Amino acid sequence: MADKKGSPHPNTIQSGTKEKIKVAIISIIASAALTGIKLAMGLSTNSLGIISEAFHSGLDVMAAAMTFHAVRIAVRPPDTKYTYGYAKYESVASLIEIILLFAVAIWVSYEGIDRIFFKKVEPEINIFAFAIMFASIAVDFSRSRVLYRTARKYGSQALEADGLHFRTDMITSSIVIVGLLAVFFMKIPNADAYAALVIAGVIIYTSLGLGRRTLDVLLDKAPKGITSHVIEAVSGLDGVKKVYDVRARKVGQETFVDMHIEVPRTFTHGKAHSMATEVEERVKRTIPESSVLVHVDAIKSKDETILDRVRLIASETDGVKNVHSIYLSAISPSLTDPGNKKELHLYLDVQMDGDLELKTAHSIIDDFEKRIKSEIPEIVNITSHLEAEANENVVVGSERPEIDKQYMERIRNVALSVNGVADCKNIGIIAIAGETHVTLTIAVSTGSDRPKITIDDAHHIATDVQNAIIKQIGAARVVVHSEPS
Repeated sequence: MADKKGSPHPNTIQSGTKEKIKVAIISIIASAALTGIKLAMGLSTNSLGIISEAFHSGLDVMAAAMTFHAVRIAVRPPDTKYTYGYAKYESVASLIEIILLFAVAIWVSYEGIDRIFFKKVEPEINIFAFAIMFASIAVDFSRSRVLYRTARKYGSQALEADGLHFRTDMITSSIVIVGLLAVFFMKIPNADAYAALVIAGVIIYTSLGLGRRTLDVLLDKAPKGITSHVIEAVSGLDGVKKVYDVRARKVGQETFVDMHIEVPRTFTHGKAHSMATEVEERVKRTIPESSVLVHVDAIKSKDETILDRVRLIASETDGVKNVHSIYLSAISPSLTDPGNKKELHLYLDVQMDGDLELKTAHSIIDDFEKRIKSEIPEIVNITSHLEAEANENVVVGSERPEIDKQYMERIRNVALSVNGVADCKNIGIIAIAGETHVTLTIAVSTGSDRPKITIDDAHHIATDVQNAIIKQIGAARVVVHSEPS
C-alpha cells in the first residue's frame, strides 16, 4: 500500500517493522539453542564437523542479533543527517554477517586440513549426535522459510542474510551427518574432517551470492532494466521531447529515481511543472514505492514560430513586462540581391513600467531589438510601440449608465450593417481617461459564400465592426466578442 507520492504507507511500515522484529527475535532464540546443543555434543564427541556447526550456529546468533538491531534502525524516517533514510543499515549488517561467515569458513578449513595431514583425531560418535543434527535440520528448515518469506515481502537484506544462515545450516548439517555416518559405520576417522572442509566450501559459495547483492545495494547499482522501464513509461507523453540521464538506486523498499526531460522552451513555467508532475506519476505507477525527481530542460523546438521566439525573448528581457499586437510584414527583396533573401519587418506593442524614464526604457528596447535581430536573422526592421503596463489593482474606467437608448441603438445598427453579423447584444459603454470605450457581443452567421465560420472569418467580421463603430460613433476603442448565431 502506498500514498499518493508512491512512498510506503505509515501503517504498512509499522506492521512490517513489527513482523520483521518478531521474526528476528525468534531467529535469535532458535540460533542460541542450536549453538549450545551442538557445541556440547561436538566437544563430547570430538567431532570437528559438529564443532564447526556449533560455531556456525554461534555466528547465526550474532547475525540474528545484528539483524534485530539493523531492522530497528532501518525503519527510522529520513532526517537532515541521513536524507535518504536508514534502510542501508540492513545492507551493512548483511555485509558484516557475510564477513563473519567467511571467518568461520577459514577457521574450519584450517582445522580440517590440520586434522587430515598433521594431527590424528578420532571422533567418538553416538546416536545422540545423529539425533541432534536431524533436529537441527528441522529447525533450520522452518526458520529459513519464515525468514526468506519475510525478507522478500519487505525487501530486507538483513533478514535475507539471516535466512541464508539457516539454509546454509541445513546443507552443512546434512554434510556433517554424512561424515558422521562414514566415521560411525565405515570407520573412516578423517571423514569428519573432510565433511568440515566441504562445509567451509558451501559457506563460502553461498555467501558470495548474497555478498554480491549486498554490495550492489551499497554501491547504488541500478535495479536491472529500470532505465528502459522509466523511458518506456514516459515515451509518447505529449510535450516531452527526450528522456535522458536516468539514475536509480535502491534503499530498502524504496527506489529513488532521478531523470532529465526536455520540453519546448516556449512552455510556461506552469506548463513545464505540470509536465514534470505527469512524468513523476507515470514513473511511480511503473515502479511502485518510488521517489522520483525530474529535472526539466527547456530546448529549442522545430515547431517554434517566429512569434513564439519573439515572445520568448521578451519574457527573458528585464524591463519588458509583456508584448502584444505582434505583426510581421515581408520586405520586397532588392533586385540586386543575388541571394533573394527573405526579409521581415516586425512591429509590436511593448508594455513596460509606466514610471520608467524614457531614456532607460529606450535602452532596454534597443537591447531587446538587437537580440531579436541576432536570433531571428529574417527580421531586419523592428518598430516597437511603447506603452505602460496596466495596473490590475486600479480601476481605470467606469460604466456609463447615463448613455441614452438612442446612442446604444446607433451602435447596434452600425454593427448589424456589417456583412455577416446576425445579431448584436450586451452593449457596454465605459469612460476611461476622457475616452469612450465600447464592448459588445455579435452573433456571426453563415452565408452562401461562407458555409462555415472559422476563427479567421470571425476575426475579420469583428474587425469590420470595430472599424465601423470607431468611424461612425467616434469611440476610442471597441472590443467585440464573437459567437455563432
